[in-house]
Amino acid sequence: MRNGRQSRWCNFSCFFWIFYYSILTFILFIVAVIIFWLIFQPQELKFTVNDASLTQFNLTNTNTNNNTLYYNLALDVSIRNPNKKAGVYYNRIQAIGNYGKKRFALVNTTSTPFYQGHKNTTTVRFVLQGQQVVVLGGKELSRYNSETSARVYNIDVKLAPRIKARYGKIKTAYFKPPKVDCQLKLPLSTIYNNGTSVGPKFVSKECGSVKIFTISVGIGIGPFSFETG
Repeated sequence: MRNGRQSRWCNFSCFFWIFYYSILTFILFIVAVIIFWLIFQPQELKFTVNDASLTQFNLTNTNTNNNTLYYNLALDVSIRNPNKKAGVYYNRIQAIGNYGKKRFALVNTTSTPFYQGHKNTTTVRFVLQGQQVVVLGGKELSRYNSETSARVYNIDVKLAPRIKARYGKIKTAYFKPPKVDCQLKLPLSTIYNNGTSVGPKFVSKECGSVKIFTISVGIGIGPFSFETG
């Protein structure tokens, strides 16, 4: 009987100290995060599509579900790092083209890898060109036909970077932040034999909210897996 009471007391005591140290560790972690944020005050990167050229967006067999999309889209995307104390290494940036929630292209920029320093703006270029089977529903086909008549297409381009941040001599490990959403209205341009293209000018568009340095608790410092050097 006595051993049973001792066992229960030991279990309670062990649970208490485990709980106590877990809470203490969490509090110290939050304090470290706040101090880190106050020192570096990181800001989110800004992605903007400065220029875009859509010269082909043809969908074959529009009366059936077996549709092949022929496309040719070039994008110039500027990336602004507004931070005074944080730099960014880009290992890869993918551009994913979607129409009617259907993916039709995925390409990597040829500019990577590169390092972006403090208060710097870098422009990268993507060329989405080729053909892809895209199955569109009735409403999506109706939308495509309407946009073909207007010669302006609503295309969603998502940017998927693989990066690591640098704070002084501290670097994070490489990580994949949530995709950056760029919802574009793209006028169709005509290319003539001499190589010139004619069409309405594209209006630059800032992409959606970027979550690279922001974590779920709302304190922006990026990932916490660090390496020195």
